Amino acid sequence: MITVTVTRENENPVGFRVSGHANMGEYGEDLVCAAVSAIVQTAILGITEVCSISAGVSIEEGETTCILSKDANPDEIQNAGIVINTMIAGLRSIQASYPKTLKFRNKEV
Repeated sequence: MITVTVTRENENPVGFRVSGHANMGEYGEDLVCAAVSAIVQTAILGITEVCSISAGVSIEEGETTCILSKDANPDEIQNAGIVINTMIAGLRSIQASYPKTLKFRNKEV
C-alpha cells in the first residue's frame, strides 16, 4: 500500500511524504505506482521549478519527500499549497479506481 502523508502547518499543506508500493504488478510494470510517481514528481517540479519555491526534496526507492523551506513566505506557502492540493486530487482519483492501493494521513507541525 502507498501512504501519502501531508504535512500541514495551521492547516496549510507545507510538504508531503509518499512511501510504499501499490503491489498491483511486477516491479517496473505496476501502473498504479507509475501513475503515483508521475503525479508526485510533477508536484515537486511545480513547487521547485514552476513556482521557484525552496524545498527539501528526497527521492529514493519506495519513498519521496518534499518539505518547504522554513523561511517560505505566505505567498510561497499558498502557491505550494495549491500544487500539493492538486497532487492530492490526482492521487485521490487513483484511489477511487484502486481503493486498496493508497491511504492518506495528515501530520500537523
